[in-house]
Amino acid sequence: MMNRKIFIFPIFIFISLFLCETRIFAQFDAGFAGVNLRPEIKTFVAEIEKKTGKKIQVNYGEFDGDDNTMLGSSFINDSGIPVVNIRYDLKRQPKKLEAVMTHELLHLHLRVRGFPVFLWSPGVKTARGLAQDVEQSNVNDLLSLIEHQIFKAEMEKSGLDQFVNLAGDTAAAARRNKVRANSESDSLNYARALLEYAKPADIEDVRKIYAANGWNISLQKGREIAGIISGSKLQMPKDVETVFLKCLLKLYPPPRPTSTFRLSVDPKNKFYRRMIISISPQAARKR
Repeated sequence: MMNRKIFIFPIFIFISLFLCETRIFAQFDAGFAGVNLRPEIKTFVAEIEKKTGKKIQVNYGEFDGDDNTMLGSSFINDSGIPVVNIRYDLKRQPKKLEAVMTHELLHLHLRVRGFPVFLWSPGVKTARGLAQDVEQSNVNDLLSLIEHQIFKAEMEKSGLDQFVNLAGDTAAAARRNKVRANSESDSLNYARALLEYAKPADIEDVRKIYAANGWNISLQKGREIAGIISGSKLQMPKDVETVFLKCLLKLYPPPRPTSTFRLSVDPKNKFYRRMIISISPQAARKR
């Protein structure tokens, strides 16, 4: 999904309410869902539909509670259907619509190639409540950052990246929220600025606002997470799991030195690879 925090796409848990007009598109005679996709993206669409055995469902509508920054989302639903949601008013902006549609299809293409998604175990608790309830959005955002790096070259090669430039949204949010303590989401926002903003001046604007807010922890964690992602090879699904764990440990340092995070495959999900995040003291002792 594309919004100000990251192009957030709850492929694993679709949280946002989406009021929509639903159609199922499979033919390219009038474009794909009203978009004239590039040949290589049409190939990805064919692969997504072949591997899922389902036609991609495209919905145009409005995101409930939208702050005008949410542009799209993509996920595979509980019936194994690949779904793309797009904000309705993008129909009036053909190039931006193409960019958002392509972006979401690239996420789905990774999903059918076995690239994982991550879900907190029900047993992981935080001071604010169950991690699945209060921290899942940060996990989703972290994975978005990683996946954006995987297909960054594809978006840049097509020139479509320039039509979804959301630089400035993080700075605006930081100005609005300056009285609160910095959070994990702020760390991810700064990491995204470092990884995805095209202009150094936009990155510096975010840094200055964070510094003025006293969000030094978010600056540090954001730099560390961006460094891990940018310095890693992200070619295979296992690469993503390794990088995700390294970043997660920066974002959420274990409460005890004998603890660490552990990933295990969710056997309940048959449609795509989902990894469950749990805390494993035994793994830490083996190091």
